[in-house]
Amino acid sequence: MTRIHMQLVRNITTSFLLTCLVVLAILAIGQVTQLLKQVASGQLPLSIVLQLLGLAVPTLLVMVLPLAFFFAVYLVFSNLYRSNEMVAIRSTGTGLSRLLPPVAVVAAGVFCLELMLSLSWAPGAQRQLQSDSARLANAAAEAMLQPGSFTNLPGDRVIYVGQAVGKNSHRFREIFLSIVQGNQLDLATAAYGEIKPGRDGVLTLVLVDGQRYLGRPGQNGFKVLSFAHYRVLLGSPVTSAAQPGGVSWGSASLSQLGRHLRGPEMRFAVTELEWRLLWPLALPLLALLAIPLAYSEPRGGGRAAGMLVGILFLLAINNIVIYLKEHMMSGEMPIFPGLFWVPLLILVVAMYTFLRRSRDLPILPAWPGARAS
Repeated sequence: MTRIHMQLVRNITTSFLLTCLVVLAILAIGQVTQLLKQVASGQLPLSIVLQLLGLAVPTLLVMVLPLAFFFAVYLVFSNLYRSNEMVAIRSTGTGLSRLLPPVAVVAAGVFCLELMLSLSWAPGAQRQLQSDSARLANAAAEAMLQPGSFTNLPGDRVIYVGQAVGKNSHRFREIFLSIVQGNQLDLATAAYGEIKPGRDGVLTLVLVDGQRYLGRPGQNGFKVLSFAHYRVLLGSPVTSAAQPGGVSWGSASLSQLGRHLRGPEMRFAVTELEWRLLWPLALPLLALLAIPLAYSEPRGGGRAAGMLVGILFLLAINNIVIYLKEHMMSGEMPIFPGLFWVPLLILVVAMYTFLRRSRDLPILPAWPGARAS
């Protein structure tokens, strides 16, 4: 490699790492905001927020890496154009096509990382999150019970627990529970309660030797019932989201997808495989597209114009992918070529714009009778 190539490799790598951190931080802020809302409403304890965020990072990186690499290549070549370095490079007889090897070197490393994330690490993180969901839900429910304070539970319920019996105990004294279902009020009090796992794995608080007050005093239907044991669900039952074919395709392993490549679930398995291969395939194509979009006149304006076009193009691609995936899952579209229409579209656009710019032609041809810029 020449010195120019080595400098491009360093610049693209540095810009990619910085851009990746920035984009990941922006997306992670949205995740943290949602989690903190659940913490504020009493649905989650603060102690497990970082654990949930960590399990979400591999899935976020699947989308972050192509975006970060596109912006990194765009910024590096944009600086070359604006600082007249590209003019100096082109004056030596080095065309844009001879600047592709350093881009390809970095793209190869990022491609391998993206491929591992998309095929294995991100689905594995989702499986880990699903397997730990019951434990995390139980930890969240137990952490919400603070002695001497009222706690909001799912389902318009409010519970109060008094003094804990023993240190680090799951037993409490002086229990009060309020449940509102429409206009119906259900109150329960007990002198004693204990946290126990339910049959479905969700924690429950078992009230012992207490009374229930159904309705409102002085109104018809008001009842006072005594009970020996009354079980209160602390959290919501952990159920897997219903997906086509009864399989969680987003978290399925490659071996599990391979077993479904034949049979009635073949459409779902193929769609998921194409979805996982889409972004690794699109990553180098987006880098190729970023080079012509980065063109700007030296010391001239319009630096953000190419980036704006690139962002709009990425948004359009994302919408197309979602549309195709939904129709493939429902059987309204054939599974081949399926989602591979998208990288083919990116390839056509990237090659057209790159060839136009490598010949010093504007990306869009001039209208008949108009003066070429």
